[in-house]
Amino acid sequence: MSIVSALGYVVVRGPLEAWRHFGPEILGLQAARSADPDTLLFKTDSRSWRLAIEAGEPAGPQSLVALGLEVRSADRLEALADTLRSRGIEVHEDPGLAERRRVRALIVFRDTTGNTIEAYWGPTVDTSGFTSPRGVTFVAGETEAGEIGIGHTFLLAEDAAGAAAFYTDHLGFRLSDTIAFGPRSAHFLHCNPRHHSIAFAALPGAPVSGLGHLMLEVTTLEAVGRALDAVQERELPIPLSIGEHSNDRMTSFYVRTPSGFDIEYGYNGRVIDDRDWTVGHYESPSNWGHRFTVVPGPATD
Repeated sequence: MSIVSALGYVVVRGPLEAWRHFGPEILGLQAARSADPDTLLFKTDSRSWRLAIEAGEPAGPQSLVALGLEVRSADRLEALADTLRSRGIEVHEDPGLAERRRVRALIVFRDTTGNTIEAYWGPTVDTSGFTSPRGVTFVAGETEAGEIGIGHTFLLAEDAAGAAAFYTDHLGFRLSDTIAFGPRSAHFLHCNPRHHSIAFAALPGAPVSGLGHLMLEVTTLEAVGRALDAVQERELPIPLSIGEHSNDRMTSFYVRTPSGFDIEYGYNGRVIDDRDWTVGHYESPSNWGHRFTVVPGPATD
C-alpha cells in the first residue's frame, strides 16, 4: 500500500483575471471561497478546493508552486515525516500553511528535481457539494475505485528514472509503465487505482524541471468535445490535438493555460488493480491523434 493515497491538490502561479474566466468557462471548474485576494481556488468535487492559482506572471512549467499529496491519517503523516528525516531529507511542519490549505496538518519537503511537496491529512469537505458552471462531472475524489484525487501531473525531469525513484522509494508510489520519448523513457507512477497520478519525462527542447501538464478527467466524451469547442471558439492554443494515449487509454486534448503550462482534458482513463497489473513499456505515447502544434506562449527556460 502506498504511503500517499492521492494527488490531492495542485498550486500554481498565474494571472488571476485570466484564470477567473478560464477555470469555469473553459474547464468547468467551480470557483471556491478564498480568504486571500491574491489566490483563486477551484473545485472539481466535494472537497473545499483542488486547484489554487496564486497571483503571478505566466511562467510555463515554472508556474508550479506545490503538489499536495494526501495521506489518510495523522499517524501516517507523522510516520512519513520520520522516515524522510531518517533518510536525510529536510522536512518542516507549517501550521499556518495548513490553515491556508484547509487541512488538519501538513509537512513540506522537496523532491530530487526541486518540486515542493506538501504532504497532508484531514482535508476540508464542502457540504454544499460541487456544481460545474459547464455542467460537467469530474472523475475526482471518491469514486467506485476509491479516492483518486484531482487527476495527474506530468512533470519534467532531466533524469526521469531518478526523479521517479524518489516517489517509489520514499513515498510508496508504484511504477505503472514507461513510454519511449526519444532516447529516454517517461515513467508513470500510481498510488491508487488511477493509472498514474505523477509522471516524469525529459522532453527535447523543454525545461529540465517543472510542470508539463495537469490532467483533469471528466465522465463523458461529450464533455471533452464541448470543452474543445469552447477552446476553438476562443482561439486558445491547443498544443496537442485530440487523441488516445497508449498506456492509460485516455481520450483527450491539451490546452495552454493562462499560466503557460498545459491542461490535458480527458475521458475514460484506465484504472489499475495491483493484484493483476503487469508493468509494460510503450514505444509511442498515443494510439492515434495527439498531433503537436506550434503554440505561442511565454518563455519556459
